[in-house]
Amino acid sequence: MKNKFARNLGILGIIGILIKIIGALYRVPLAVFMTEDAVAYYSLAYPWYNMLIVLSSAAIPAVIAKLTAEAVANDDISSGLDVLSVAKMLMNFFGLFTALFLIGFAKIISGALGFPESTYSFYVLGVASYFVAINASYRGFFQGEQRLQIYGVSQLIEQIGRVTFGLALVVIFAGLSLGDSMLAAAGTSGAAFGALSSWAYVVVKFRKFHPGGKHKVKDVRAVMKKIGKLVLPLAMGASIMPLLSMIDGVLVIWRLGQIGYAAESAIMYSFVSFYSAPIINLSQVVFSALQVSLLPMVTKSFTRRSPELPHQIQFGILLSVLLGLPMGLGIAAFSEQILLFLYPSKVDVAMGAASVLSILGLSIVFLSLYLATTSILQGLNEYKRPVRHLLIGAIVKVIAAYVLIGTPSININGAAISTLLAYAVAAVLNLWRVYRIQPPDYQTMKKIGLTLLSNALMIISATSLFGRLEGTLPMRLNLLISIFAAVLVYVVSIYLFKVIIKQDFENLGQ
Repeated sequence: MKNKFARNLGILGIIGILIKIIGALYRVPLAVFMTEDAVAYYSLAYPWYNMLIVLSSAAIPAVIAKLTAEAVANDDISSGLDVLSVAKMLMNFFGLFTALFLIGFAKIISGALGFPESTYSFYVLGVASYFVAINASYRGFFQGEQRLQIYGVSQLIEQIGRVTFGLALVVIFAGLSLGDSMLAAAGTSGAAFGALSSWAYVVVKFRKFHPGGKHKVKDVRAVMKKIGKLVLPLAMGASIMPLLSMIDGVLVIWRLGQIGYAAESAIMYSFVSFYSAPIINLSQVVFSALQVSLLPMVTKSFTRRSPELPHQIQFGILLSVLLGLPMGLGIAAFSEQILLFLYPSKVDVAMGAASVLSILGLSIVFLSLYLATTSILQGLNEYKRPVRHLLIGAIVKVIAAYVLIGTPSININGAAISTLLAYAVAAVLNLWRVYRIQPPDYQTMKKIGLTLLSNALMIISATSLFGRLEGTLPMRLNLLISIFAAVLVYVVSIYLFKVIIKQDFENLGQ
């Protein structure tokens, strides 16, 4: 069990990077085979899908993970199985609801958005939403048991299925010249194939570790009450940002149209949703792994009143800064070069999206801190606090987006700035609450300061090297060398300053 947290974090981090690399690279051939209009139809459907599956993709797994971790801490795995059984029943009903909603209202929603061509994408995502729902319960259960390798592999299988089948259909449909609406639907179809593949995997793994047939729940009503107590605030918190993404899809297009960009509005929105979002998602996989790892660990220690809990809290916050800061600053500094690296055939689009990506890169720093502190607060039974804080951030985002997007000189950059402000507000409020419960010690603050210094050295070194090599080497090779140098400088700095040492992981406890 020693360094189990480090092992879980490493496994999830590596798998997460593979998943996001596959996902980011998936967008490259999509951009080749799909027209800009098809990309726009593809992008407009996803926010609605993401909004509807928050319960199954975030809230339910987190609830099951917390309740299972408590059961494990009390050596009562039967209670965890009770939670899983009831959750599976609930998610079957919820999956059917989301599927019927997306399919039944596809024409109405796409028509209201002004792009009826996205209707077929809504149909396909409706099917996907059902399999995502029935898959979610198992993932939460394995997270609570801290079998995070199964949790991670299930995500990897889902992504491979998504890319393999989705891209294959796009190529086939493009060859048959079926039109932009069908191309967009083909691109989204991978979500359904991936979720189905992942569900089959977790079912097999569950039967391996928990043989014996169907588990009989003693008191279904009591278990539903336990789940209901947690799921509502967690669902509300998980739904806020997808809801805002959905609002963005309407607000951005509407406000851009008001300032004279009506014809380009859908393409400009793709700067955020299609070109920048996958890169941001790629960068956040490691601290998403941190979030998944922290919840069961903190819950278990809090339930047992473990003396390791204060160190776990402080170390979790330190890791969020250690991981989020270099990723955010790196993307902000090299946004244009990253986009040109990925989309060399779309120079104009890459140049247009560069400022958006740069701003969203800075938001990663606060998103990393928000996710880590959210898991800590949930583990401490302060599960309503992150919801309130994110809601405040969401209100700030909507107001800022309305004002900034409507400013001609800012236009689409306003969507990115408003996202940055939302995460900053939510993260600061979360951190304030955690430190009210467990004040920071001198050693942690010192290490955070040294992390800031290491990041300054990293960015200065990387940008200086890139500038010196510019014109001498091809841009892509120059970028790769500069990124490698940045990683090297950062790792060496962290090592020399002793920001992270072996003892830190050993002090986390069992």
